[in-house]
Amino acid sequence: MKDLTFYGTSAAEGIPSPFCDCYLCRNAREKGGKEVRKRSMFRINEEITLDLGADSFVQAIMYGDFINLEHVLVTHTHEDHFAYMMMNVRNMATHRIDRPLNYYMTDKAYDILEFYRKSKPILKGCVNELIERNIIAFHRLEFGHTYKISNIEVTPLKGNHYGNMQENSANYIVKLPNGKILFYGLDTGYYLDETFEALKKYHIDYYISECTFGTAKDRGLKPDGHLDVDSCKLVFKKLLEQHTIDEDTKIYLTHINHCHLSTHEDLVEIFDNTDLPCKINVAYDGMSIEE
Repeated sequence: MKDLTFYGTSAAEGIPSPFCDCYLCRNAREKGGKEVRKRSMFRINEEITLDLGADSFVQAIMYGDFINLEHVLVTHTHEDHFAYMMMNVRNMATHRIDRPLNYYMTDKAYDILEFYRKSKPILKGCVNELIERNIIAFHRLEFGHTYKISNIEVTPLKGNHYGNMQENSANYIVKLPNGKILFYGLDTGYYLDETFEALKKYHIDYYISECTFGTAKDRGLKPDGHLDVDSCKLVFKKLLEQHTIDEDTKIYLTHINHCHLSTHEDLVEIFDNTDLPCKINVAYDGMSIEE
C-alpha cells in the first residue's frame, strides 16, 4: 500500500447509493472509476488509519491489507466511520501480529466502550474477551492535547458534528515523520471558534476537508454538521486570513454524498475555478497524496 491514501471518499450512503436511482447514482453505475465512492477512510501508513468503517473489507482488498495496522484514529462513532464488526474480524485472523489493534476516541465517544461491554447483541458480548486477549485496546484522547502514536504526533480538535454518543467529532492535526502537518477535517460543519483559534498555531501542508453536500444551496452560510461548496470556501478563506493555509497548502475534498447531483468531474471544474490561491483537489478512492 501507499502512505497517505484515500481508502474511501463518500459519506454514509456511498456513491452510488444502493437504494437510489437519482442521476448521480446512475452516472456512477454507468461510468465507474472516480465517480464511485466507498465510505470514508484515510490510511496514513501501514500502522495508522483515520477511521475503519463500513467498507473496510473491500478497501483492504483494493488498496492494501490491514495485517500491520495497529492504530485507528476514530473521528466519531457513526457506523460509516467506526464499524464495530471489524474488531471481531481481527479476532478471526489465524495469523496476526501479537499486538492489539488500538482504537483512539475523544471525549464522550470513548463511552461507547461501556455500551459494548454490557451489550450482549453487540459482537456476541465478547468485547471484554477481545480486550483481555489483547486483540483490541481502547484509549481516550482529550481535545487539544498532543499524543505520540507510533511515528506521528496527533492532536484532536473539536468538530461541529455529533456522533452516536452525542460526542463532538474529532478533527485531527497530524505531524508526519517528515515534519509536515496534515489536517483531517471530517465530519464537521462550519468550524467552531475554538477550532479556528487552535489552528492559528499551525501551518497546514496537507489539508483534507469534507465537502459532504457539494453544491447544495439551502443550508445557510455557516451550517452545522457538514460542509458544502460555499461553506468550504468560507472556511478556507478564514484559514487563509489567519495564515493557517497559504498558496503552498494542498487541499483535498472528501466525504461527498450523492444528494447534490454534482459528479466528480463537476466538482473538479467548480474548484478549478475559484479565487482561492491554493490548489483544491477533489479526492477519489485510491488517490494518494505525494509527499
